[in-house]
Amino acid sequence: MKPNPESPDTVFRHAVPVQIRFNDLDLMGHINNATLQEYFDIGRMHYFLDLFEGKLFEDELALVIASYKTDFHFPVLLSHNVEVRTCITRLGNKSLDMRQQIRLGPDGAAVATSDSVMVCFHKETKTSAALPAAWKAVICRFEETGTAHDTV
Repeated sequence: MKPNPESPDTVFRHAVPVQIRFNDLDLMGHINNATLQEYFDIGRMHYFLDLFEGKLFEDELALVIASYKTDFHFPVLLSHNVEVRTCITRLGNKSLDMRQQIRLGPDGAAVATSDSVMVCFHKETKTSAALPAAWKAVICRFEETGTAHDTV
């Protein structure tokens, strides 16, 4: 579906700006690394809200994070403008792989990169479940074209 996530050809079709807050800072004036993970969560949430038109986990299925790995490339400062870019690099039967970057604005360098695995989860039975075909279709369409739904 997509290039290898390690490839420089990874295409990010979704981006959301994140407002840096004073309490995000550590004593060195950097954004705390744990806070950068919260920024990835903001990007992840907006990715799914945008693709699924604001309807996030309203039925019996949800996505849960099974694992993530984050590489920190260099510090983020209060004066920086940052955005989180998100893409899905793999769709499996019950899981998907997500790659994200925190970048210094639309044309800036990546300051952190995160790779995560999310698993489809049935809330009532508390077991993994197959990713619905409708979810896969919306994600594939967006990742290939940048548009999740037909436009009128």
